[in-house]
Amino acid sequence: MAIAAQLLKAADQEWQRWGFSKAPLLEAKVIGGIESKQPFAEFVREYWTAVEHPELNGLSASPWSAAFVSFCFAAAGAQKGFPYHIGHWGYCARIVNSPAKFAGLSFEDPAKTVLAPGDIIVAARKGTPLPPTSFADALQRLRSTKKNFPSHGDIVVEVRPGEVDVIGGNVANSVTKSTYLTLQGRIADQRHVWIGVVKNRL
Repeated sequence: MAIAAQLLKAADQEWQRWGFSKAPLLEAKVIGGIESKQPFAEFVREYWTAVEHPELNGLSASPWSAAFVSFCFAAAGAQKGFPYHIGHWGYCARIVNSPAKFAGLSFEDPAKTVLAPGDIIVAARKGTPLPPTSFADALQRLRSTKKNFPSHGDIVVEVRPGEVDVIGGNVANSVTKSTYLTLQGRIADQRHVWIGVVKNRL
């Protein structure tokens, strides 16, 4: 089931719906739609519906970036191949702990993993409990009974020499395309603590 092309299409369509919000490397952010405004608040409800929480929308307090990723995989036709979840830690934990069930996905060390379109890059995010400080720390916690930690994931949509473009939800309260620095194809941008790459072979 090759879904990468459909995943990129789904992410791009959502980015367009939100007005092409961008966070470039060398220019100021340009933000289109905002989660608290219509129709964007109802777009967020569509994402929450993909993880069985249709009661939530863009006016709700809950972070919706993992719901956005889940929505895009569902729209791409991943079906049961992706572990839809309300948190990035949630789908990563299922990938780590059920490798046979989610054989098309793996949780990899970002320092060693060459990025490709369709992958997900996962970063630590400030919050409670304290986030992981490294890939090894994240992997250990994902394997434990206390898996929940603050994190954020974006879908890789384009890889260029020295740069990668990603699309993610709940970035500047929008669906935003961000550009990060890479080194030999691996994420190397110092603005975040990168704790994992979900390698997508679906």
